[in-house]
Amino acid sequence: MVFPVESEDRTMRNLLMLSQDHMRLVIEMFRKVLVMIDGLKKGDYKMVDENFMEIGKLHADSLNLKRSILKELHESGGVLVNREDFYRLISKSRDLTDYIESIAYRIGAISSKRWKVPKEVLDGLVKISDASFQTLTRLRESLISLSFNAEKAIELTKDVDEGERTVDEIYRNLYMTLFTSKTELPIILSVKDVLEEFDLMIDAAEEEADLIRLLAL
Repeated sequence: MVFPVESEDRTMRNLLMLSQDHMRLVIEMFRKVLVMIDGLKKGDYKMVDENFMEIGKLHADSLNLKRSILKELHESGGVLVNREDFYRLISKSRDLTDYIESIAYRIGAISSKRWKVPKEVLDGLVKISDASFQTLTRLRESLISLSFNAEKAIELTKDVDEGERTVDEIYRNLYMTLFTSKTELPIILSVKDVLEEFDLMIDAAEEEADLIRLLAL
């Protein structure tokens, strides 16, 4: 006989495992973005194209995994008390994959046009992508910790908050560097779009960290 509390615990474990697997895909996708930016800086356009294609495949995997999570939530019925929080968690994680795909698309477009982005702007893109990767990594570690140590999970979300502030500072400085650079307007506008997607992505990561704190209570 399965008691209600046991059923809720089992459902929560399943949802956490699925959510953690989805976050793994987020990290894998963003690793490809790092390689794309490195390829753009080196002028290795083949590297950019190959990693963009791989991001597309990972994004499709993330959509399939989201469907599995939604199915688990649907089948849980009224068993799970914090069902709505889990739904918001996976929705926010889905936002991350969408922003990453959008960043990759824009970088791929810059690469396909063989546009010459100023060195100081490329250096800034490397800086903001590295800081973003560290923030996403802390978010994943926090989600993993939620399975066995709620206090540790909450502690790690503070690193996500700090990472968001770091990325925001880099974003503002790089924005000014971009618009004071002596380059063509189409390049400026395209890189601006990339920066704004970075900003939206990290804001979504901070919102997901807030949800992890709720689940840890």
